[in-house]
Amino acid sequence: MITIKEITSKKEMKAFVQFPFDLYKNNPYWVPPIIKDELAGFDSSKNPVFQHAVAHFFLAYKNQQIVGRVAAIINWTEVNHQQIKKMRFGWFDFIDDLKVSKALLDKVADKQKDLDDLKEENDLSEKGIYKAPKAFKSVSAENAALES
Repeated sequence: MITIKEITSKKEMKAFVQFPFDLYKNNPYWVPPIIKDELAGFDSSKNPVFQHAVAHFFLAYKNQQIVGRVAAIINWTEVNHQQIKKMRFGWFDFIDDLKVSKALLDKVADKQKDLDDLKEENDLSEKGIYKAPKAFKSVSAENAALES
């Protein structure tokens, strides 16, 4: 059975970052990241992108062993600018098991559904987030005004 768990602790985040070291340890073409830099990049207090983005990190477990990971990211600047509720995903690594990859992608799809179900753009109060992203100055709107 595959279990997907959203990361909630520093210990789990370290496991998220270290998982590919086990997965790719025998791959001569894999270039490992610097763990300290990777952890800092995911830390909302250190990475300024999190002033206008939200990330959800997931680990997949099978028989109490980590067998996969994925990050689901919503960049509110992009959502506001394009007026499209969308998200990205990355750090998608998993063992050679279709069920693991499907379970991870299903979790990303669930987060996309949460985004799609928001009543209003940036209404994250139901998710426990009350600080709205900073307003985005639309270059497209300014260009259109200049052209008219």
